Amino acid sequence: MLGLLAAMVVVGEVAGWPFLRQPLERAMARGAQVPVQLQGAVKLRLIWRPRLEVEHLRIASDPRFEAPHLLDAQRVTLAWRWGDVWRWRRGGTLHLQALRADVLDAHLVRTADGAANWQLGAQETPPPAVDAPGRSALPSFGNLTVGQGQIAWVDAVQDADVAVQVRGSEGRAASGPGTGYQASLTGRYRALPLKLAVRAGSTLPLLQDPDTASDAPWVPVRIEGTVAATRVLYDGQAASLLGMPRMQGTVEVAGPSLADVARPLGLTLPQTPPFDLRGELRQDAGVWRLKTTRAHIGSSRLQGDLQYEQRTEPPRLSGTLTGPKLALADLGPAIGGDRKTGAAAPADTSAGRALPQRRFNLPSLKAMDADVQMAIQELDFGTQAMAPLRQLKTRVFLDEGVLRLESLQADVSGGQFKGMTSLDSNASPAKWEARLAFEGIDMAGWIRGLRPDSAEGKAPPATATTALKRERQAARQGGEQPVQAYLTGELFGNLHLRGAGNSTADILGSADGPLQLRLREGTLSHLVTEAMGIDLAQALQVVITGDRPLPLRCARFDLVARDGVVRPSLAVIDNRDSTVWTTGQVSLRDESLNLHVVTRPKDWSLLSLRTPVTVTGTLSDPVVGIEPKRLAGRVLGALALGAAAGPAAAILPLLESGSANAKDPCNPPAAAGSNRSASPPTQKPR
Repeated sequence: MLGLLAAMVVVGEVAGWPFLRQPLERAMARGAQVPVQLQGAVKLRLIWRPRLEVEHLRIASDPRFEAPHLLDAQRVTLAWRWGDVWRWRRGGTLHLQALRADVLDAHLVRTADGAANWQLGAQETPPPAVDAPGRSALPSFGNLTVGQGQIAWVDAVQDADVAVQVRGSEGRAASGPGTGYQASLTGRYRALPLKLAVRAGSTLPLLQDPDTASDAPWVPVRIEGTVAATRVLYDGQAASLLGMPRMQGTVEVAGPSLADVARPLGLTLPQTPPFDLRGELRQDAGVWRLKTTRAHIGSSRLQGDLQYEQRTEPPRLSGTLTGPKLALADLGPAIGGDRKTGAAAPADTSAGRALPQRRFNLPSLKAMDADVQMAIQELDFGTQAMAPLRQLKTRVFLDEGVLRLESLQADVSGGQFKGMTSLDSNASPAKWEARLAFEGIDMAGWIRGLRPDSAEGKAPPATATTALKRERQAARQGGEQPVQAYLTGELFGNLHLRGAGNSTADILGSADGPLQLRLREGTLSHLVTEAMGIDLAQALQVVITGDRPLPLRCARFDLVARDGVVRPSLAVIDNRDSTVWTTGQVSLRDESLNLHVVTRPKDWSLLSLRTPVTVTGTLSDPVVGIEPKRLAGRVLGALALGAAAGPAAAILPLLESGSANAKDPCNPPAAAGSNRSASPPTQKPR
């Protein structure tokens, strides 16, 4: 009996157990709970090096997934060890010694509830609706060879519809210089078109058993192609993509906007101009780290060392961002403007509007948390009229939809900005707050547009604080030096504004809070002073003799914003020649201007048409004019007196006596009271 049994086993092994074909099909179908077909020649080895050789293997897909099949493979060889099968049956990960298929066609489908057609067998608990760290349902392999294959992957959880073409071989039985895999991926991933070429030296460590993933050896991997309009190149190595993934290598990414890169990864990044990023990329157990060697975004030049923790809920970005230059225009879309100029985008603005109207992408602020330290050497405003900020430092916090810039500070023209700002996207509309203080900023060095054309070439750089101070002191001491800037002085002040809205225009249009400015040790152009007062005689004298800076006695602007309307409670500039008062309002809601500039002289003038100057129109199209009634009354009075008493008498209404003994207008007695008037003192008739 034993000899007969042994003979039957030997005959069965040699013949390939043909009579077990039907029982094997039924057993595989019961285990997978989907039909399994073994077609063509079938050979089975059960004793020594167990394996299954099938001419045509077909595993069906559950009908609810609407896929033609799960797997259709030709000339398949499957090898295993019974110990691995026993461990798998007890809940371990299935490990196969070898899998070879000359032709392979697979359809992998996952629905929005997390159910997938590759999850074979009875499911005791429903699968998660999102990818979770831990075990993978796919087996690991000792030797994997695919002559030619195609995989269709449709995943509602990942929003993917990708077609994969693959060819290659590996393992000890397929070693050599030509081993490895080449694959092409085309389709859509998270609503973005995808076209990638992948080459891997092996897939064995990439499909390593998740329980031993930390010991998986590295495999050379190269990925090149495009995701939407973004070009991607990764050249490095990877290990255990199915378990606890690990990657390290160099990466190059270039495209039209950083937001296009962030979307597939679940990051929150702003819309930007075209960018080019290069650096070192690492990924270990769900933690990505990018250390850039090149980060060009528009005209900005940055460097970063950032870490992205993908497994936390929500994901978290941390690290440092540094660099020699950050251009404000490159952040235009992030503050609601156009990506090219930083101004409001034409498609999102009304005609004639100057403030950015584009709506913020507020839901993206809740997609992740962040804690990033920023240190930028230069913040460029994109105009020659203003000096850039230097040594900009801040800490960017993003926590549960609240974006904060804390410990914000920057140097400019011998002075410094300090403050904070925040945007709370949880409120509807979003709430905004800003606190800012500035000290010792040289106006002529910061706002270069204050310099006349003839002095532009002589203007010292914004960092030449000593030269600017010397120039200002010389101007205050008098002398014959020409005007280097129409307005000079050290600027001090602070603001505390609050607003609400879903765009920059909405926030500023609802702004509330005070804004206070002081100018110390300053000067004001003599010609500008006379022009604001429309003093023709003295203006003509200045033109003939040359413009000279007049030392400022004081300059003070106390402004208050209410519902987006900014009004001065006190706005005055005082020098030895005149006192200039400003009243009216600037509406940030409709961007309208309604300002009146009144000049009171301190000296006499032979020919003065002094009348208030008006600034009307809008922020994008201001109109400077004069009050016609006062000017007409003065001219008509001169004509009438000239007709009645002779031509010489016509000059009398145009004489200006002035008042040299005026009190300090920047500190009026009523300043301590709560009902201080913003109007200039009434001029006495002369």
